[in-house]
Amino acid sequence: MGRRGTAQYKETLKTYAYGVSQDTNSAIAEFLAPRVQVGVGSGYYKKFSDKNAFQIYDTARALGGHATRIKFEATDGSFNCRSQALEVAIDDAERNDAGDAQQNLEEAKTRTLVISGGVAREKKVVDIVKAGVSAVAGSGKWSDATVDPVLEIDAQIEAISIDTGMMPNAMVIGLGAWRILKNHPMVIKRRPGADNASVDMGVFSSMLLNPSIQIKVGILSRDTTKFGVSKNAVNIVGGEVFLFLRSENPTQYDPGFAKTFSIGASSVEDVYTYREDAARSDILAVDWSEDVQVVSAACARRITLS
Repeated sequence: MGRRGTAQYKETLKTYAYGVSQDTNSAIAEFLAPRVQVGVGSGYYKKFSDKNAFQIYDTARALGGHATRIKFEATDGSFNCRSQALEVAIDDAERNDAGDAQQNLEEAKTRTLVISGGVAREKKVVDIVKAGVSAVAGSGKWSDATVDPVLEIDAQIEAISIDTGMMPNAMVIGLGAWRILKNHPMVIKRRPGADNASVDMGVFSSMLLNPSIQIKVGILSRDTTKFGVSKNAVNIVGGEVFLFLRSENPTQYDPGFAKTFSIGASSVEDVYTYREDAARSDILAVDWSEDVQVVSAACARRITLS
């Protein structure tokens, strides 16, 4: 067993790690479930889970009468920001080989930790939102050239708006699903000069019921096999389309679709090293906290391609 000595916190590496995490903020996890800094390990949030969460109120007040008071009839949800951590060894032999470039070595190891944590987070978030929202029945048969994906997506945008009184402003689609969508004949024919037309993200969003909807394509992949077995990489989002409502500045009280509650403001809360003499290594560790929750399934729709 190695001996864990006194941890040394690395502020410079923490700053570097935060920069790396910002560079990868285009990752789908932060888009699907934006981070809410709560400052505590556990607490409550407003869970918009039924019709009572989206009521229209009579605001007229009689003379001497009370104002209409908004009540959260939906059961509050609770969060528990569990500790998360990844670490990597910096072997003494690597230190010797690096010579004067010790900072570069530590930054390279830190980058590996942050990126690996980002892939793990994306898989977790996608799994949670898939479990929280069932696929719309009868939709997504886009291998059929006669099925119009735009009409199907518009129908779900309208359904969310009717259910909640708010227009969904975000869409996530897997890379393979985007390939099928942008090349679908029913999509291409909506373009002028369809025989030679191409469809990019801006063009496609302009076709939708909400033309200002923000679209992101999930490009990260994961290996489905264990170490020692041939690699089998698959796209994390896969053949899925998520339409949903999100806030640019989420809190514990807004009805965004999904959120990541965390004690700190980012996916990097602490970076430190400690010594493991038996392994002839310094251990570099990154710590953070999070709890991913679906806050309002009514604010989202999921189309699974077939």
